[in-house]
Amino acid sequence: MNKSISIYIVDDNRLLREGLVSMLDEILDFVVIGSADTGDMAIKKIQDLKPNVAIIDIGLPDKDGIEVTQVLHQTCPEVRVIILGMPDLTDEIMACIEAGASGYMLKAESFQTLVDTIRAANRGESFCSPQMANSLFSRVAELVERQIPDPDVQLTSRELEIINKVAMGMSNKEVATKLFIEVQTVKNHIHNILDKLQLHNRLEAVQYAREKNLLKSKS
Repeated sequence: MNKSISIYIVDDNRLLREGLVSMLDEILDFVVIGSADTGDMAIKKIQDLKPNVAIIDIGLPDKDGIEVTQVLHQTCPEVRVIILGMPDLTDEIMACIEAGASGYMLKAESFQTLVDTIRAANRGESFCSPQMANSLFSRVAELVERQIPDPDVQLTSRELEIINKVAMGMSNKEVATKLFIEVQTVKNHIHNILDKLQLHNRLEAVQYAREKNLLKSKS
């Protein structure tokens, strides 16, 4: 008999979360070992329980699914993460992949697709639908053609401070608390950084800062 696949579910929608727990527990080779409605709780529990697969909603009330995935990829990379997201958000899918997700599934997909995705992730395979694969190939082609940021572009001291906090895995709220500023101010700074460097998301900004040796060893 095959070993059961342990699953942890993270979604702030109680109806959806409890529905998934109930339905997945009915699958013979699946066992749901827990669930959470916030990113912080999910990180603590997943690090402790180390399920085979974690299903994480992209839109959580504290940390978003990308941030949670990034932390889990760094602290327990053996856990395969599947992110539940919305359609037509190619940048979001790219960010999930860069954060370490094994799969990205649209909420409009069928339950059987979720079951297949869980099994694929547990085998160490990455999964996305043909529609999403097409979007990703187009996005990669766009990135290849993208103009390389001007090497003379300079980030302000505050922007460097914020990008260092982001690189540590902090959410916008955590950065705001650490720097004693408003969350909206953090968002504005991140938007300015992306615009200035001609980048698309915070993970690209962190990678840029890392390549340019702009990250401090401690902060």
